Amino acid sequence: MAEWFREYWQYAAGLVGVCIVAFFIFRAAARAYSAHKKSYREEEKYITRLKELKEKYVPLTETAIENAPDEELLEGAALGIQLALQKKENIEEEFEKLSEEKKLIYTLDIFAADKTLQTFFRENSEVLKSRLVPGLDLISLSEYSKRIRPVAMMFDERDESVSFDEQKVKVLDEELEKENFLSLIKLSAAKYIKDNPKVFCD
Repeated sequence: MAEWFREYWQYAAGLVGVCIVAFFIFRAAARAYSAHKKSYREEEKYITRLKELKEKYVPLTETAIENAPDEELLEGAALGIQLALQKKENIEEEFEKLSEEKKLIYTLDIFAADKTLQTFFRENSEVLKSRLVPGLDLISLSEYSKRIRPVAMMFDERDESVSFDEQKVKVLDEELEKENFLSLIKLSAAKYIKDNPKVFCD
């Protein structure tokens, strides 16, 4: 066997090379499959969640509002608004027809889903970006709206009074995460909706 390897070493080296390549291909395929399964599970979980929320909150009634867990009421109320908008030909035009309270609650839910200021302000239109600060004021989180207002101004293309500072945005996002800001939004929004059910029931 040793003599064969000495005589045909180039074939042996080639075989080892093929085995190494095959190993990496197999590992990459395994990772891709694992990632696909994870993505599928997450998507399935998300769809199931939406179905449950729809059954509980669409259409939104005073009874549903009264009985809703505070942590999910914002999402449930916003889902009803979203589904109504999706049925329309011109979503932005229909959005403008909503009451200001509904616009602000919808905006807060979008922010809660985006999770960070960076994501929210980069991925949404001015229609929503301009309503985050007023939305926080609506649900009595003015101490946070004051802190976020400078960031909103940074992302406002029409406002040249504030220069963009990515580090400040990052630091504020980290502070808000430590303060459980998203949970606070959900709880405060739920309180507002429960205090004003007729505003949100069609």
